[in-house]
Amino acid sequence: MPLAYEPVQQTRGPATLNWLRHFFMDRLTSPGRVLFVAGVLVTAASAITLAAKMYFVFCSLASIALLSLPLARLARVPLKVDLHLTSRATCGATTKAVIQVANPTRRTAVDLGFALDGLPAQLLAEPLMTDPLGPGEKRELTFQVELKRRGYYQIRGVRQETWFPFGVWRDLYLHKQPHTLLVYPRFSPLTNLDMPVGRRYQPGGVALSSHIGDSTEFLGVRDFRPGDSIRNIHWKSWGRVGQPVVKEFQEEFFCKIALVLDTFLPQGSGETYRDDFESILSMAAAIADHLSQTEYIVDLFAAGPDLYTLEAGRNLAHLDNVLDVLACLEPSFEEPFERVAPVLTEHLSTITTVVFIMLDWDEARERMVRVVGDHGPAVKTILVRKTSATLDPASAEQPIVILTPEQVAQGVDDL
Repeated sequence: MPLAYEPVQQTRGPATLNWLRHFFMDRLTSPGRVLFVAGVLVTAASAITLAAKMYFVFCSLASIALLSLPLARLARVPLKVDLHLTSRATCGATTKAVIQVANPTRRTAVDLGFALDGLPAQLLAEPLMTDPLGPGEKRELTFQVELKRRGYYQIRGVRQETWFPFGVWRDLYLHKQPHTLLVYPRFSPLTNLDMPVGRRYQPGGVALSSHIGDSTEFLGVRDFRPGDSIRNIHWKSWGRVGQPVVKEFQEEFFCKIALVLDTFLPQGSGETYRDDFESILSMAAAIADHLSQTEYIVDLFAAGPDLYTLEAGRNLAHLDNVLDVLACLEPSFEEPFERVAPVLTEHLSTITTVVFIMLDWDEARERMVRVVGDHGPAVKTILVRKTSATLDPASAEQPIVILTPEQVAQGVDDL
């Protein structure tokens, strides 16, 4: 079934707490927060004393607050802002978000700043401050966005800020320009991949499997036979020999690889096995990247509560599709393999090799690997785990490659 991309949501608490956070962190500047705390203390002191000086301080702070709100709103200049952001990036990297700012008015925008709106905690980008922007002036600014975690994110737009006149209150205006960002798993390219493969014919040829417009190989021409397609008639040869002649093609044979991911995490494990899960996604990305540079065709099967399948095709064109799925996968908290095995079996008639990337090794997983092997494809099993597996992988019928999350993070050259 297709994988539905769900954006990573920011954690939200009670509405009152959200409003207080927005007021204190987004609306008040650093000096404004200091004055706010001072105002609270002065208000409390004024309630228990009749000293005139205390009331004078209170009135002064109240005047600054009351003047800041309308003056900051009046100082806002309606600017034109365009956001340019890549749609795909890799976890751990830093990507650029470029905004082009233009002032179409006759006023000068002062005390001006910009921030990306809707950034979750997994993406970090410092707000930008800029010099006054005069009438008709244009400027380009660049955010450095740190990508802390894999996922699918939605950014609402660009927030225009001004803290005129006293620098204590921040007036905000949102330029709505929704953008989506897929953050791929972090991975290191493989130098060598030992893949047990055979050759199996895929009905319909490479063109049907890859869906990228490849054609079968042209061998020559031959006499027309009943049942031949009229589209294959070679008109020049017909005119030369005086009888129908058709073009003859040869379909290609190729190796088709199935990449099966184990996404099961125990209930209540929290972040205990999260490194294991992220590591299998990184390993899958590295394998897909390596195979994309060959003539192999890669199909992705993500074994979660359901079986998500992606028949990606071959060559570099399919790699983004595989990485898109890996960016969005989340762990499953139910054992999936009893249901996965029959569905996977339906695809085995055209698959040359199945690569399993496991989070554990137990009877269910061992049984699934055995069933796949009995249907003919070669099998390669990779186990990524920081603790001991349920069963000893050394007792498996075929060798299992065992890796730790630390090894995957450092980069695996040979697999």
